[in-house]
Amino acid sequence: MSEHLIGARVELSTPEGEVYRFCVRSLQSYACETYAVLEEEKQDGQLLVTHVETDALGAPVFVVVGEEDIITAVLEKQVAETIMQSLKDVEDTDEE
Repeated sequence: MSEHLIGARVELSTPEGEVYRFCVRSLQSYACETYAVLEEEKQDGQLLVTHVETDALGAPVFVVVGEEDIITAVLEKQVAETIMQSLKDVEDTDEE
């Protein structure tokens, strides 16, 4: 996976021309594919699951996922990863 994408700023446009700004929060592997969990930069911080593809020049392209089963699985992995990291941070603090 392209870990260097984590923290990157992403702009997605709707067919109507509206632009939304996101930050890549994590990359998750699911069914041998790579998905990015994007967090909207507005205060509500909504999450969006996208499939990471590449264009003809090799640049990443974020395609919004519509399938509920994929969205659920990717977000479950995101939550589990966040919990595991939080537990690790607590253990590291306890050791100090």
